[in-house]
Amino acid sequence: MNKDVGETLVATKDLTKKFGDQYSVDHVNLEIKRGQIFGFLGPNGAGKTTSIRMLLGLMKPTEGEVRLFGQTFHKNRIDILRRVGALVEAPSYYRNLTGFENLKLSSKILGSSNARIEEVLGIVRLSEVSHQPVKQYSLGMKQRLGIALALLGSPELLILDEPTNGLDPSGIHEIRQLIKRMPEDFGITVLISSHNLAEIEMIASHVGIIQSGKLKFHGTMEELKRDQKPRVEIKVNNLMGAKDLLRQQDVQARIVEDMLLVDQPTDTVSAINRKLVSNGFEVFHLVESVKSLEEIFLDLTGKEGAI
Repeated sequence: MNKDVGETLVATKDLTKKFGDQYSVDHVNLEIKRGQIFGFLGPNGAGKTTSIRMLLGLMKPTEGEVRLFGQTFHKNRIDILRRVGALVEAPSYYRNLTGFENLKLSSKILGSSNARIEEVLGIVRLSEVSHQPVKQYSLGMKQRLGIALALLGSPELLILDEPTNGLDPSGIHEIRQLIKRMPEDFGITVLISSHNLAEIEMIASHVGIIQSGKLKFHGTMEELKRDQKPRVEIKVNNLMGAKDLLRQQDVQARIVEDMLLVDQPTDTVSAINRKLVSNGFEVFHLVESVKSLEEIFLDLTGKEGAI
């Protein structure tokens, strides 16, 4: 089996899903390569879960194509699904059975051994409570059990849909640390959907941002940051006068609260400062900054993103 890092595990071409006249997913093109943690990011209702359901063959696209491991579901469904583990929405388990017993039931379908059950319990750090009833588990432990179920078949690709929803900070940290280990420690590529930029920023190597069914960005975190031009923040004794002066010298500034902002300046910071000071303005704050990832996300998603 080809284990090349550059191998494309997930590829969609113009993936589209319509419900009546409404586009839930609108001609989305994704590419996820082996070894990546791909963050699929967007506000609630942006089309993430619908896309994931089509990736897993749970929903038929209106248009477009899905390829996993270079294959389509049309002729290769069983082979594809053997290589994929998924946790979509809430994990499914029997509350009165123990964690081990829940995994044992699934192992009969997957053909997994008891040794594999113990292995995945160790991966998700549930070994010590594996013989306790699941109804005694915390929400974070139940979520980790769901991930253990997804890992039971030794997948090459793990798909997680909002895996930290409803968890407290401790539970979120546990899931985050678990996901970060997947590519390097276990050779598992991860697709994780979330509406939380801070969460994705801490774990993802690559990101796709979706809004109203349309893919707004696809690339690395570094590319997302690099695409954003710097801006200059200025605090001066006369905002309106300084704005007029800069405009006369072909520097476009806008007033935001108590400062001037120059977006994507063509002049250096020192040149802007010199123009102001030489014309009698008192400059007491002047700094070049770049947008935070939160601001970038909100710009791309029309201010509707939940952070």
